[in-house]
Amino acid sequence: MVLVALLLAAPAAQQASVEPTATPNRTATATASASARPAEETPPPTPRTTPPGTPAPVPSEAVVESVPVVTPSPKPAATPSPTPDPNVWRIEGTVVDESGNPLEAVCVVIGPHGCKLFSPHTDENGHYFLDVAHGDITTTFDFYFEMPGHETVWWQVTPNGPTEFNVVLRKG
Repeated sequence: MVLVALLLAAPAAQQASVEPTATPNRTATATASASARPAEETPPPTPRTTPPGTPAPVPSEAVVESVPVVTPSPKPAATPSPTPDPNVWRIEGTVVDESGNPLEAVCVVIGPHGCKLFSPHTDENGHYFLDVAHGDITTTFDFYFEMPGHETVWWQVTPNGPTEFNVVLRKG
């Protein structure tokens, strides 16, 4: 019963909105006032802060040289990095601030898609690592080191063996 009423009412509603009438009918007035009400009843959206891990702006030039970093000694409870598989090359390094203090939770973005939950992040000592397959590899990787409140560092590399790359993130 309800379906039949909706089907019969739908053509009438379309016709009422398409054809102008000299005197407003009750349906057109009700529709106009109903469409004005949701704006009054719906509160405006509350502004939110930028979520953590939001990608920073892409820098204009790639960094080509690793910076010298004194690696802090691990905390007593720290777990050592696992030994890499012999079929992969390890790319690793340390990320520090301008004072040389290790930065924890820096996102190491691989490629153009920004920081994701599954992206590698630095540990409490600022250390990161990832493994790539070795052999006749000719893939060039783009790494972005991102942390809110800091300038993004871009590193482009085609690995030819295990590689260490240390980074200084400047406030920005």
